[in-house]
Amino acid sequence: MGSALATAETVRQIVVVENNKTTDDTVRYIANVDEGDEWGTSAREQAIVELVSSGLFKDIDIFSEPHPKGGVKVTIVAKDKHSWVVAPTVYNQPTNKGGGVGFGENNLFGQNKKLLLYGQIATGDSFFVGAYIDPSIGGTPLHWAFDVYLKNQRVLEYSAPSKFLESPDAVRQTKLRYLNAGAKLGVTLFRSLSLDARLRAANVFYGATILKNDAAPEDVMEGGMHGHTLDDPGVEGWDMSSELSLTFDRRANWYGISTGDKYHILYEKALPGLGSDFEYWDVRSSWVRARKYFDRHNLILKTGFSIGKDLPFQQEFSAGGTSLRGYKGAQFRGDFKVSFNAEYSVHLFSMPFPLLERLAVRGLAFYDSRYITFRDIEDSDTHRNYLPGADSQEGAAPFKNAVGLGTRFFARSIVLPLLGLDVGYGIESGAIEVYFAIGLTDI
Repeated sequence: MGSALATAETVRQIVVVENNKTTDDTVRYIANVDEGDEWGTSAREQAIVELVSSGLFKDIDIFSEPHPKGGVKVTIVAKDKHSWVVAPTVYNQPTNKGGGVGFGENNLFGQNKKLLLYGQIATGDSFFVGAYIDPSIGGTPLHWAFDVYLKNQRVLEYSAPSKFLESPDAVRQTKLRYLNAGAKLGVTLFRSLSLDARLRAANVFYGATILKNDAAPEDVMEGGMHGHTLDDPGVEGWDMSSELSLTFDRRANWYGISTGDKYHILYEKALPGLGSDFEYWDVRSSWVRARKYFDRHNLILKTGFSIGKDLPFQQEFSAGGTSLRGYKGAQFRGDFKVSFNAEYSVHLFSMPFPLLERLAVRGLAFYDSRYITFRDIEDSDTHRNYLPGADSQEGAAPFKNAVGLGTRFFARSIVLPLLGLDVGYGIESGAIEVYFAIGLTDI
């Protein structure tokens, strides 16, 4: 159709075509192109990256031509994806097997607004989540979101690791009910920097607590059982907090291949003044680096650091399962965590698939690493009933690693993988765990 001009010229007019649902204003906002901007090869390439990364379009092209009044007329060809889907999910993962159904709308009103409704029933986590996200209020840099998360979880607690080469057994099982809602308001600056504030409220309560794997009461309670019931992991009540977060995100996603960097830091503090029965704070930070090699190879590195003070059970950090493939879900807990993940994926083959146009299959190799432990346990704590030995993890005992292989099935017309299968080997445990998911979800 043409090409961008080699030298920068002024944009006099912008025309959007072949967008059946997405509004012209939304296309222009995502592309970050306005009349009066300078236009050239680099501006065209960046606009294409922004449009593809939005996940709203299956085909993109941009070309320019001289405008009668000088400068250029820019034409954006943006062919919409099918923006909504109703899809089932199926999980088969250590300690969590089940399925659900979800509705996702990725382009509500043709304005890039997001709506997700999803519920699942599983042996581990049964929950409902609803979320609405408006990435640009009226075309301004302001954005907001609202979410509801209702969870009925079977929580397995594992004995504290006492040595490096081991895989602790589950000793206490509890039903955790967690009813949560939150609202977030933020501003995006320079298209990459986002400052957000969130207010959250949850009600936390427990069901029956039982022993697991022939554990004795003294394995879960200091001094053994007091009375006729076992202690719950923590206390019940209202958990209300505020969050402040800063995110710098320069990632782009080119039909399943990611590039760019993301930095994120979040500070959360409980709000006793608003009725919270807990008083705590935590800081979480992460960095993601994604690079493309040899056209279809993708390397993704992730690092994280988290620390908290007086964290209640429902807010503690955990490791295991899909975050540490080779170990069971939430097999390790703590208020201090350092994490690292490396994943290298390659395109294996593509094939035609009814309704989805074309299905791409990618293979991947990964390395997961976690150091997680408790550093803030005091005799005066009343918010948490820790397992014996939780405060005596020393040396390399809290350090766990895993390696493995996996695969993902992607459709060009859908953002998330349709199928994921990972096989992880826990280096310290010597165990092999399999993680399998079907549906609009990523392992």
